[in-house]
Amino acid sequence: MRFKVTPLQCVLVSIGILVGAVGCSSISDRGAVLVSGRSGLAKKILHNPKISLTTSHVSGRYDDATAYKNIQHAAGGGASRRSYYGRAPGGWVHLDHRMLRAMDRLTKEGFSFRVTEVAGGSHSGKSRHYVGVAFDVDQVNGIKVGWGNPYYRKFMRRCREMGATEVLGPGDRGHSSHCHLAWPR
Repeated sequence: MRFKVTPLQCVLVSIGILVGAVGCSSISDRGAVLVSGRSGLAKKILHNPKISLTTSHVSGRYDDATAYKNIQHAAGGGASRRSYYGRAPGGWVHLDHRMLRAMDRLTKEGFSFRVTEVAGGSHSGKSRHYVGVAFDVDQVNGIKVGWGNPYYRKFMRRCREMGATEVLGPGDRGHSSHCHLAWPR
C-alpha cells in the first residue's frame, strides 16, 4: 500500500520530524544514492592497481584506521575508523564522496599514487582528516614526493581543480615528503 505524501512531509521526514511516512522516494533515495555512490567509489579505489593504500601509519603504529582499512570500511557502506593515539579523536567518520571521486579520477588522468592516511593517524587537532575530507600521498607515479618528483605539482594542481581547498606539499611546513589534499568540511 502506498500513501500520498506531500513535498512538505518529505522534507519533514528527511529531518526526522515525521516518522513512518511511505512513498517519499525523492528524499530517501537521495541518501541511498550518496551511500551507494560513496561505497561504489571506495570499491573502485580498493581494487584500483594505480592506487596503493598503506596498512600501517607513517608513525609505525597499526590500528583499524589505516588508509586500507578506511577505504575498506567505506566500500562496505559504513563509516571509517579514526585513530585513538596522539591528537587523534577516535570514533568513526563517513568519507567524503568528492574526495573519493577525485582519487578515482586522478588515476583516469594517468596518475598512480600511494595513500598513507585518510581518516586515521595523528594530525593537528582540527585536521580535516578527522572529518573524512582529506588524504595524504607519499608517492606519485612511483616516485617519492619531494623536490625530485616531477609529478607531484601537477597532482596537487589537479586536486585543487577538483575542489580541494587545502593543498600542501614540499615547501609547506611539515609536508616535505608528502602531499596533503583536503576538501571543504
